[in-house]
Amino acid sequence: MGFSGLPFLLGFLPLFLVGVAIAERFGTDWTKNWLIAASLLFYGVGAPSFLPLLLLSVGGNYLLLHAMSGSGRWAAFGVAANIAVLGWFKYWAPETPLLGLSFFTFTQIACLLHHAGGDVPPPKARDYILFAAFFPALLAGPILNPREMLPQFARTTGWALTERTFTIGSGFFIIGLLKKALVADPLSTVVAAGFANPEALTLLSAWQAAMAYSLQLYFDFSGYTDMAIGLSRMVALRFPDNFDQPYKAPSLIQYWQRWHMSLTGFLMTSVHAPLTLAILRWRKQHGLGIDAASQRTAAGFVSMIGVPVVVTMMLVSLWHGATLPFLLFGLLHAGGLLVNHLWRVNRRPPPPLFVCIALTYLCILIGAVLFRASSARAAGAVFAAMAGLRGLGSVQPDIHAITDVSWLAALYAIVWFAPTTRQWMEADRFAAPLSPQWAVALGCAATLGLLGAGGSSEFLYVRF
Repeated sequence: MGFSGLPFLLGFLPLFLVGVAIAERFGTDWTKNWLIAASLLFYGVGAPSFLPLLLLSVGGNYLLLHAMSGSGRWAAFGVAANIAVLGWFKYWAPETPLLGLSFFTFTQIACLLHHAGGDVPPPKARDYILFAAFFPALLAGPILNPREMLPQFARTTGWALTERTFTIGSGFFIIGLLKKALVADPLSTVVAAGFANPEALTLLSAWQAAMAYSLQLYFDFSGYTDMAIGLSRMVALRFPDNFDQPYKAPSLIQYWQRWHMSLTGFLMTSVHAPLTLAILRWRKQHGLGIDAASQRTAAGFVSMIGVPVVVTMMLVSLWHGATLPFLLFGLLHAGGLLVNHLWRVNRRPPPPLFVCIALTYLCILIGAVLFRASSARAAGAVFAAMAGLRGLGSVQPDIHAITDVSWLAALYAIVWFAPTTRQWMEADRFAAPLSPQWAVALGCAATLGLLGAGGSSEFLYVRF
């Protein structure tokens, strides 16, 4: 049951909000119980065969949290068990729809690691179930940080559905709905046509398909995140940001700090940082330098920077899927990150900002082709067309071509120059009480979103 479908918009969402309004009158426990029930109903309707797995995952991880008592062995066992379950369904049973398995698994792994030291008491059962299975983040994130989110789920006050929380939450949700229904879904037609027969693409059609997919991926995934943040804000929960204008990034380092920020944060704290620290300790024990000068040597750069980056990006590849295009996607981004780090450690002056942004986005665009292509051969066919090896294609300025170019240009203007959803929604203009003008504007936007919604197109990241 996708957020942009009419069953959710006209059925589940009103039921959820009415339930919150009623439950809050009976106290915090009733409100939390309703949020849990609504989450299980949401997942049960969307993936009834997967509901037992969700319940087993949440119950098993909760028992592990209480059994650990600071034991690193129990924490390691829990992480390994979660990864084994994820690996089974992702690689050994790939025909099974995942429906958010990666996201709620990573969220629970983060919680195990957060409590592994034993200095933080484990959460109560009701609070943990909400943390692990609250439906807005269940299918496609963001991956919740236990340090930030568990105190919010454990609070005993502030669960009321107020005018302020509803206004901000609905604003986030409506913007996400517009991104999905009016931008991402229409782009899918162009993308599907281009990637269905990559050998027939020419220079112009290949670039159109590649750019359309990079924009579809951005508006689809950021649209889901906006809607998830909006749903959580309606009950006064603050989910983390997942996007911060990533296509404006002047380097791949900054791109990964702005794109899918919750995944980047999870991998940095759970993989990259521990691996880097282990390498630094090893080098120090063996009398090898770990300072900036040592990083500029070939051996130092490879060990202290290269290995953690490559390992992390290979995990990103495997997380998306065990296919050659995803592997090449990870290698491409790992190579770009290493170039960025090599430039940084050698203290070279950066090129002009527009050059940095253009080169970074070109790398992102190449990665998007690998991300979307059905095979390495198909990706190679798209690249060949983008390089002009199959001719220019039609350049006659008909109305359809002009419309397509104008639409892509308008979307790039939004991506590069418009404020983020959080910047827009948390401005003073939306402070309660909402002015009549902005109330009408939100109402019109919601109507437009409903008119464009109702399609069967699922969110792209739900399958991860």
